Amino acid sequence: MNGEVAYKFYNLLKNGMTLDEVKQLLNMSEVEVMGTIELCNIYGYQIDFVAHPTKGYVIKKLNNKKINKDIKPNMDELNHIKLCIVSDTHLGNIHQQLHLLNNVYEEAYKREIDTVLHCGDLVDGDYLSIRKEQGRQCFLFGFDQQCGYVVDMYPKIKGITTNFILGSHDETHYKNGGATIEKWLPKLRDDMIFLGQDTGNINIDNVKIMLDHPGDGSAQSLSYKPQKRIDNMEAGFKPHILLIGHYHKSYYFNYRNVNTILVPSLCDITQFQHKKIITNAMGAYFIDIYADKKGNIHYFVPEEMVFGPKDMWDEVGKDSKKVKQLKIG
Repeated sequence: MNGEVAYKFYNLLKNGMTLDEVKQLLNMSEVEVMGTIELCNIYGYQIDFVAHPTKGYVIKKLNNKKINKDIKPNMDELNHIKLCIVSDTHLGNIHQQLHLLNNVYEEAYKREIDTVLHCGDLVDGDYLSIRKEQGRQCFLFGFDQQCGYVVDMYPKIKGITTNFILGSHDETHYKNGGATIEKWLPKLRDDMIFLGQDTGNINIDNVKIMLDHPGDGSAQSLSYKPQKRIDNMEAGFKPHILLIGHYHKSYYFNYRNVNTILVPSLCDITQFQHKKIITNAMGAYFIDIYADKKGNIHYFVPEEMVFGPKDMWDEVGKDSKKVKQLKIG
């Protein structure tokens, strides 16, 4: 049924139509239009918005090859890459969920995964100068306490390496006093590797993976901002996989041959999010990738690990008082 809706919607559109024209033609709200465009992209009918000199942004239907006649190789002929993806742990905040982060790493260990990718906001940072309420939302303050907590408490499992980027919360320590998490953390934890501030790249068996931590708010359509990100990438420099933190959302889609994941958080909803009416998805992703020697992905299997209210501890701050560092090996 959804495939039929996507097909009909795609064929009713004409290149150059504005969003308002689409809304009027189909008697749909903006949210409904963006949601249906998202559905079209999932089913292979790719639609994009491109800049127009007088109309602002207009519809562009991309060339679609719905039927792929190439025969995929058997999985046992390909490199099998297993990854665990986490983001937005906000350690030092009273709503942190270190025990759930430990659960994710335990699962990664059981699956014999050796690489975890963290998409930024390791710590809650220092926003006290602009967000006075952060003073009662944290149990750790300043660079020494928060970075030291990561050194002492972040899961440490023999054979597992955590490759991380830093987000806007992490960067506040540098802005406030020049303190550099990216220099000290790898010195004190040889299992943690810094990839970049806000964005970073890693190449695993020729599969190019980009970690990204934007600084803006999420759009009503979950795929909209990631699509813009991919559209702005130079030809020949697109990754095979794009992993995006910051938004505290959970979503997977493929756009322009880039496997894209919005990575959920591992911190419960905060007072700031309540004020701004920002939803907060909690969880992680496990990914099985089957790629050839050139890094071309033939099979991509993302598995979402979701946490809900039953997984949270009712008492605020209990996590920081009770949880011990997970150590294996």
